[in-house]
Amino acid sequence: METYEALEWLNNNNNPSALASNRFGETVNAIKFVEKLYELGAIKVNVIGILDEAERIEDEGGPYATSLIVDLPQDKEKRNKIIAFYKKEMEEQGIEEGEGILECNESKLNQDKLGFGWG
Repeated sequence: METYEALEWLNNNNNPSALASNRFGETVNAIKFVEKLYELGAIKVNVIGILDEAERIEDEGGPYATSLIVDLPQDKEKRNKIIAFYKKEMEEQGIEEGEGILECNESKLNQDKLGFGWG
């Protein structure tokens, strides 16, 4: 599975709504969200599950994705801030347990990773 550092991918993407358009609308809003994750202490934020069919790129100007994966810091305070930010985000978006993304994170947290996904 290919992953790309999120800010680099978003900044170089000509798709005006490159990430989870139902959540962020324009790419600029997704960039602000990723910057916030770094401010909270994320070690690295990657874009995953990239859709980059030629037809999509021609229609939309660039690839599209709906998920991020965050490399969490060892620092407990920063780590907890990111997890709290995640929970608030999922709550605000109406994503509840049983929709896959939260459960998938249980196993990922042991590997110091946290996934954000918007359908």
